[in-house]
Amino acid sequence: MVVCHVAGTAQRGQDGVTRVLYEYLERHRSAGLDPVIVTAVADADQRTRFPMIEVPAVRLPVYRDYKLYAGGTGWLEKTLLRSFCEPDIVHLHTPCPLGRAALRYAKRWGIPVVATYHTHFPSYMRHHRAGLLRPMVERSLLDVYRHCNCVLVPSRMLCQWLGDRGLTNVRYMPHGVDTAQFHPRWASFQWRQKHGIAPEQIVLLYVGRLVWEKNLRVLVDVWSKLDSRRYAMVIVGTGPIDGRLRRLMPGAIFLGYRSGVELSAAYASSDVFVFPSDTETFGNVTLEALASGLPCVVADAPGSAELVRHGATGFRVEASDSAGFVEAIETLAAMSRERQLFWRMRARLDAERYQWSVVCAELFGVYRQLVGKSAIGAVPAQIASLSSP
Repeated sequence: MVVCHVAGTAQRGQDGVTRVLYEYLERHRSAGLDPVIVTAVADADQRTRFPMIEVPAVRLPVYRDYKLYAGGTGWLEKTLLRSFCEPDIVHLHTPCPLGRAALRYAKRWGIPVVATYHTHFPSYMRHHRAGLLRPMVERSLLDVYRHCNCVLVPSRMLCQWLGDRGLTNVRYMPHGVDTAQFHPRWASFQWRQKHGIAPEQIVLLYVGRLVWEKNLRVLVDVWSKLDSRRYAMVIVGTGPIDGRLRRLMPGAIFLGYRSGVELSAAYASSDVFVFPSDTETFGNVTLEALASGLPCVVADAPGSAELVRHGATGFRVEASDSAGFVEAIETLAAMSRERQLFWRMRARLDAERYQWSVVCAELFGVYRQLVGKSAIGAVPAQIASLSSP
């Protein structure tokens, strides 16, 4: 079975979407699936492992790491044919122009379409002070997803949100976490020394893209309210507001992009994960923090809020309440060492319930079910063509 994944970018590790995409891809061949990636931004290193078709696109002015597809459905169809790509199923990871073109192509040829609801774009409008555009963005998204055979949504709250707006093809499917890569055993006193963190300081960690959509104005405010002699703030990630944040958060430690053991050590060597984003559909980084044994202070919003047990593995705080974030952080910091260890243990145990092997088994079952239905539906047409004069 050929699975055509359609993504705005295939640059590994660039964002949460690509992290999920590659978890899927790594398990395809062991399940007897042949993956093909159609993308506006290919990964030079990964295209030797996974077939990639890079489409013509224009770079976005603000988000320079991303591009928008500049072709149409016909161009995409010809490109797939020239590449000898005849997908049995199409999996959309973007509702943007490339995803729309792939959806039209699939519908034209009777190919089933699965979509993963990776990004809740309507929630972005508030952070860009463009609330008036939200109804239009919602309509545009719903128009794409209602034409898919199945929409996989990693948040129960967003399943409800989509259902309330008339989508009947929604299926809850959370993401997973690599519990070997993200584990308390990666804790390192040397890591703290390397970054100039005093032994008595409490390390607060943020991991994610540096964009205003992550509600980082609240993080700036939180840092301004905390005593930098008692706390160290570590920021892992890159993005267009990197320079602005460095000016607004003096004394914070900016590590840029990190992966592998360096990322694992950053999680496990910290004390509290702080994540104010209210635009998540799942909260991959929150789950990585929990797997690393970190109590979490997160926005009480779709995604992270469904992963954190309030008062047990962390705290959920109103997204705009920076004082509430400070209070939660100080509550965790004031706990005895024994109680902190107990919270860390519970965080790890909760994370172990989210295994990629289970997630992918369910996903591949969806593929086979939809392709099977498509094949059955095609039989009458094939018989009719054979019996026609």
